[in-house]
Amino acid sequence: MNEKDNSINASYYHIVNPLTNTIVGAEVTHSFSTNVNTITVGTQHALDPLTTIKAQMNHAGKANVLIQHKWHSKSLFTISGEVDTKSIDKSPKVGLALALKP
Repeated sequence: MNEKDNSINASYYHIVNPLTNTIVGAEVTHSFSTNVNTITVGTQHALDPLTTIKAQMNHAGKANVLIQHKWHSKSLFTISGEVDTKSIDKSPKVGLALALKP
């Protein structure tokens, strides 16, 4: 069965401050095959016109953070991280990405 046919989700977001692009949101997903609900809450905020920070956490204790900087036209530099707060024996994940567009 296709993943899209196997689950249903609902989401909501609210613009807190349009000047700083501060947004909060939440998503609830239900999987029919496993009968599991996933709840995720997140936020984003523009530190300056070129730098955005995003964070989210789900009900299982996984936290994600992303910092993205636009340094040339459409080119982006991104640093991201993920940690499982309920499993401190697992190492956190860190990622770097560079997207270059002419």
